[in-house]
Amino acid sequence: MKKSQLILRKSLCSLAAIISLVALLSSPVTFKMYEVKDYASSLIDTFANQSDGSAMSIAAKAAVESGLKQDLVDQLPDKVEISESHLSLYRLVSRYRQNKRLQSSDLKLPAKNKVQLFMDDLILYLVNSELKVHEGELQQITQIYQLSLWIICVLYLLGVALLLFNRYWSWLPFVLGAASALGFQVFIAHTLTEMVQKEVYSKMLFTYSWGSWAGFLLALALAGYLFYLDVCRYRAKGKANKNKEANNN
Repeated sequence: MKKSQLILRKSLCSLAAIISLVALLSSPVTFKMYEVKDYASSLIDTFANQSDGSAMSIAAKAAVESGLKQDLVDQLPDKVEISESHLSLYRLVSRYRQNKRLQSSDLKLPAKNKVQLFMDDLILYLVNSELKVHEGELQQITQIYQLSLWIICVLYLLGVALLLFNRYWSWLPFVLGAASALGFQVFIAHTLTEMVQKEVYSKMLFTYSWGSWAGFLLALALAGYLFYLDVCRYRAKGKANKNKEANNN
């Protein structure tokens, strides 16, 4: 193969690897919540019935007793949808592990008026309360999440290095990296959905996007092509050795 063709092949394969990695890491994980008004209504009632004297309990009781509860609920949307890329989630996870709690800005809750601020405080209080209950489990999940992103990046870098230096097995790191990325996205979405539906509200769920599958399939296509090249090189090398042995004889 001519040197120019070899450089072009390596460049295109490296570009495909970069696109695959970017697709896997930038594709969003989406939090969805349906029937928000029903949930907010039941949430206010739950806090209003508590007798612990907390700020949330006092505020909820005031909303119910003053007849403002329905006005509060009516200003909320019917559906909430928040999408974050894995890189954004990495920063969010880092802040949570450092502060042991989330802020309203982390959840991107609307704060256009005092009514929304009240509901934001109510939701944030509940979320942080649930996170505290599952703190040990969440610390393990977030630690694995951060570690997995580094492992995925290292595997892709290893694959590109093997590719550029024209080594065998350059396809394997791409398969392992892409499978790890997609597998962990499926795992984290399923685990978080199961947790929030069981502990918080049955109309909440987490999903991953089609971009993750696109990055995974591109990595498989690249790995398949590199595997084919390895096989061709191995056969060509074996054939050359046989011809050399025949010439020596």
